[in-house]
Amino acid sequence: MEKLKVLIVDDEYLIRNLLRRKIDWEKQGMTIVGEASNAHEALDMVDKLVPNIIFTDICMPSVDGIDFSAMVMKRYPSIKIVIVTGHDEFEFARRSIKLGISDFILKPIQTSELLSVTDKLRNEICEERKHKVEFEKLKEELKQNLPFLREKFLNRWCQQLIPEKEIREKLSLFRIPFGRQDETFQIAVIEVSFADPERTGAPSLLLSMQCRKKAESFGGENTDAAVFTDALDRIVILADVGDQSLEEHCETLQRDMICTYKCFVCVGVGKKHENLDDVPLGYQEACRALNYKTLVGKNQVVCYKDIAVSDEQPYRRDADLLEELHLYVGAGSARNAAAVLKKILRVPSTDVQQIRLAAMDVLAECKGVETEQKINDGYAMSKDTLTAVLLSDNLPDIEKSLEKCVVSLADAIRAKNSTTTGRLIEQVEDYLDKNLANPKLGLSDTAAAFFVSPGHLGRLFKKETGQTFVEYLTTIRIKRAQVMLKTTELRGYQVGEQVGIPDAHYFSILFKKYVGQSINEYRNSLKNNV
Repeated sequence: MEKLKVLIVDDEYLIRNLLRRKIDWEKQGMTIVGEASNAHEALDMVDKLVPNIIFTDICMPSVDGIDFSAMVMKRYPSIKIVIVTGHDEFEFARRSIKLGISDFILKPIQTSELLSVTDKLRNEICEERKHKVEFEKLKEELKQNLPFLREKFLNRWCQQLIPEKEIREKLSLFRIPFGRQDETFQIAVIEVSFADPERTGAPSLLLSMQCRKKAESFGGENTDAAVFTDALDRIVILADVGDQSLEEHCETLQRDMICTYKCFVCVGVGKKHENLDDVPLGYQEACRALNYKTLVGKNQVVCYKDIAVSDEQPYRRDADLLEELHLYVGAGSARNAAAVLKKILRVPSTDVQQIRLAAMDVLAECKGVETEQKINDGYAMSKDTLTAVLLSDNLPDIEKSLEKCVVSLADAIRAKNSTTTGRLIEQVEDYLDKNLANPKLGLSDTAAAFFVSPGHLGRLFKKETGQTFVEYLTTIRIKRAQVMLKTTELRGYQVGEQVGIPDAHYFSILFKKYVGQSINEYRNSLKNNV
């Protein structure tokens, strides 16, 4: 450490000389840079030399040592002043204490006392210099970390209530142009992603930085705004918009980002607020609005005031809707299947995971149809469909991919069925005609004979004949019975057995229901017509 500079001020030469010679100043790490005989002379020397320590007598002509010390301390608070005083000058000493004088030396001056005072002052000055160096170092570190601390404060402010005093202190410290008493503010949260999902890593980070830079120029110089990045790497704008709407500014900013960087930009905007305590609420509103991208798709600006706020519900499987989807896809009805798909995907939640659960139920149903219909093209589990369902972050994209899957599968089944359904029904009708006497003949056994599912065969029958399988089977049995009653002498119960209805009572009931006459009435009417 460089030597400390000492100035001696006393109107008596002998005292000045005594102080000079009393100790080895060099050994004390000090050097006497000047002497003055009065306060006026000393003040000039203080301005020129700026000493570290001043020894001054109290009683001097014109301006005494106390007043001189006051003048020095006003200009140079860091200078240490030692008062040289006699035992009879106590009142002067008391005044000096109020000024903050560093120490006193009593006359006659003792070497040990002078050494003690200089040791003490040297240590104090060393400590002060050390603290000053540390303080400057801390200031520099603070300056370097200011951006990080600013981001940390803004994120904390958005997450929790902070005392207004602390808010205003931090706004001032970080020079954030925000926080006037009469301002109206809004918060926007912006999520940026690449249009090309393959571009990740460094390019993604660079994109975020570029988009944030654009956001920082938001509104120009006339708008007070704080721009920062939240914990999810989304850009947040906290702005004083006055009578304007933050939504309009965000739409302009969004178009600029999309056009410049070829990316997706989704924005959520909270409502207007006036109280600084409402910043966390405004941030939550903006995040809630942003979550609606799941329902409305990419490149949208969504305002909290425009969304329907309701309690979110987890996805619950609707077996009836899924069965209806199965029916329409299996029947090749693409339009009806697409309409049911939309109903299934109307999940009351902005959580994309809930939408994915619904989507996987749709794919499972489509896979079941493929298995039934022996479709081997793999529409339900294609790479493109699965990728869209598992990676898309919004309903429109997922719905678009599923609709393509459902429609393609339904069209393929319709095309397949258009060439085979007629022939299949003909074969089934022939099979039923040949096996009519079998009382166990039913939909399941018949479907198994033709390697199709009972449900599929039942739907085909309804579509091609206008009757259910049971209705058709009963009809042809009664028609065969009519022929046999007309051409044979078999009794009624024997005819029932021949057409696969061995229960005579039940056969009689069915016959009358379909023909409108009992068996005897029918035979008698045949005789009368002969």
